[in-house]
Amino acid sequence: MLTRYLLALTLLIPAFAAEWDQTAFPDWSDRAVLRLLTGSAWSKPRTVQFTWRKREEGPFSYKNIPGADHGGQPNIGSPVGGIGARKSHLPDKANILLRWSNALPVRQAKALYQLREDKLPPTKLNELVGVPEPTYVLELFGLPAEIAYQGTGTVESLLMQSAKLRTKTGRSIKPSRVSVTTSGLQLRIFIHFTKQFALTLADKELEFTADLQLFQLKETFQLSDMVYQGALDL
Repeated sequence: MLTRYLLALTLLIPAFAAEWDQTAFPDWSDRAVLRLLTGSAWSKPRTVQFTWRKREEGPFSYKNIPGADHGGQPNIGSPVGGIGARKSHLPDKANILLRWSNALPVRQAKALYQLREDKLPPTKLNELVGVPEPTYVLELFGLPAEIAYQGTGTVESLLMQSAKLRTKTGRSIKPSRVSVTTSGLQLRIFIHFTKQFALTLADKELEFTADLQLFQLKETFQLSDMVYQGALDL
């Protein structure tokens, strides 16, 4: 689905870039939904490069991953839970999304996408939108499952230790919880940040950083662009 998202995004006509906020929900076009989910103030597409290296021990190969094909009998499934087809090499990069999945416009866009993709009745829309989490939730979508070669718990631990939000005004927020699961050949990662000290437009800018050893992430979000229905929404 991510590949389809990003491919379609490159084909969008610039005139439709702001369509989603000029038309009331749920009358957004497919192009507007796609734009909001893959290239908006709430969702940033990025390409990350991997350095398959144990920092203490030096480079390693696909054979170092538990469950990988070591040249004997074919191994059915991926290294993390038996999902997907056998591979013979490590990915060197991935196209990912960093998305504030708890924001109302994102939840509405996801609901519309699922409603139309699965041809569900309109009466299901409110159920699909759901209710917001009590936290800020940053979703990392599109990372290959091989990243969790030591288990999803290791990825959760790395993010709990390294992930951080920093505002333009100097405030720093660490994660309160991290959830990592496998979805096909990819990971679904949700990083939760407490709302105890709520973000405001006065914070101006939000920088997210994280170090997963195989790669580092740094992304900036402009809070003034994340206003929806008259208020900051993330």
